Amino acid sequence: MVSRNTEEIQYGTVRIEHFDYWDEPCPILRKAIKVADSASICRWRPEDEICDQLPDDFELKFLCLKGRDSVRRFIPMTGSDALLANLFAGGLAILNQHQRLGDEQLWSYRMMFLFFQRVKKFSNHCKRNFAGPIDLIIKRTGRGTAGRKNVLPENLGIPHSKDGEPWSITRLQTEGELLAKENGIENPNRQQTLNYGFFAAAKASPIRITESKEIESLIRIALYNEQNTVPCDPECQHWIEDRILAALEKHQHDSQEEFDNWFTGPKNSFLTQISKQKCPFGKLNNDMIRWALLELGWKAYHYVGNCIHAQMRCFQNALPSPLNESERNIFEMAYLKQDYLGDYPLLLLKERLPFLTAPMLSVLSGDVDFDFVGTIHQLLYYYSDMTDIRRDADRRTQFISKACVQYGGVSNAYKTLADKGRLDQILGDSRDDDGWND
Repeated sequence: MVSRNTEEIQYGTVRIEHFDYWDEPCPILRKAIKVADSASICRWRPEDEICDQLPDDFELKFLCLKGRDSVRRFIPMTGSDALLANLFAGGLAILNQHQRLGDEQLWSYRMMFLFFQRVKKFSNHCKRNFAGPIDLIIKRTGRGTAGRKNVLPENLGIPHSKDGEPWSITRLQTEGELLAKENGIENPNRQQTLNYGFFAAAKASPIRITESKEIESLIRIALYNEQNTVPCDPECQHWIEDRILAALEKHQHDSQEEFDNWFTGPKNSFLTQISKQKCPFGKLNNDMIRWALLELGWKAYHYVGNCIHAQMRCFQNALPSPLNESERNIFEMAYLKQDYLGDYPLLLLKERLPFLTAPMLSVLSGDVDFDFVGTIHQLLYYYSDMTDIRRDADRRTQFISKACVQYGGVSNAYKTLADKGRLDQILGDSRDDDGWND
């Protein structure tokens, strides 16, 4: 790993171009440009000293919008996957030039980016957005013995509640609509209403975490779950990692398409190929390989974060007109490493951005009357809690639905499962996978 000390370097130049929003195919960007006072394109191109490490046409392209507050904001004009790939490539070239990385370090970075891409394709990657009330409701077949009707955390909004009861979905929407309007959104949509409702609850009961390992654990559970994984001892883990790296080396001369199909394609057999090998530390299975890959993928976040930070710091340094304090706060919050996020850039948490946007917009607009870090941490806890509850409820519903087809209706399904002694296990709150597989 390398340090952040890229504070003054540039390794590239930024060219500013006029921009006509009518040429922009993305409707969201067109709308943002129309309400801005001015718009321009910023193109960062690498200087000669690192050009040989990057494709000939390499550039970073950002839309610079200046609002009525005269503050510049920089929006990437590339899709998120392509943006991360470009920031990784540019950042690695910068770190290599600045830190004089050895061949082994360069190889480690490149392998880690492959694991970063791989782990995001796992089913363990949390993708739910909770975009509307229906996403919060649990169907009757998924409620379990506890009978809970929604996925809201049990402590949600209690400091605001006169009766000591957690907020309902209706109360969450009411509070969210009020706070959204206070923040200048006259007609909030469903997702904005929910997001501001969670923001209202979280800022009333913030949880500030200071230990770096605990922050990293919080970030991880907000991005990934541990389903279908089996941890193994360190010796076995290292053996699996060696086999994974050896397998990657055999495919280093594949075309990009061949490699992607083998490593991340929908019909890939990567897990099975490793699990069938004879391990001196015990018998392997796919869930153990998945766990080892998940661990490697999570380690990769630090490597990718280093590259994003280095590249975007150089972009910032190369701007012809330096950022003022307000512009710098917005830019660095979006693109550089943040201590409160476990030293990751926010870009690495892009999946959670809808859930975190409300407090970020609030603090950027000048609201300092709440614990921003503690609110963000509480929101991440809310999200991980809700995804766990949602996943268990969906699994119950799916199992009962299959049983209804198999046994001819709801009543027959419940009776048959009860006779087999399986109904309590299915409707219970246990997360043991053994009850779901046969």
